[in-house]
Amino acid sequence: MKTLIVLSLVLIVTHSVATRAQLPDLSKKEDLKALGIGRIIEKDRSILKNITLHEVKEYWVVYIKNGSIHDLLMEKIERVEFSESKWGPIKLEFTDGKPRISAMLNQ
Repeated sequence: MKTLIVLSLVLIVTHSVATRAQLPDLSKKEDLKALGIGRIIEKDRSILKNITLHEVKEYWVVYIKNGSIHDLLMEKIERVEFSESKWGPIKLEFTDGKPRISAMLNQ
């Protein structure tokens, strides 16, 4: 029984590490492009649709909308959603000026 518990824990840790390795690297241009078209949901509930991420800086996000480059402070963003990325449906949330990537459970 102890062996089964230890093996289960090892599998869980291995799976979580493998999942993190499969998420996009926001410092790579090709990964940002592979996210595809998404939308930014701001904290004031405004929604910016049909955006692509161009760059993720320390405290702001640079995105492209209608062929023009824009930027937005992370503190104004609730989340950024990509429903059809290379990694499946994912979202970015920002806390303390740092992005956190996770899977979207409900679209």
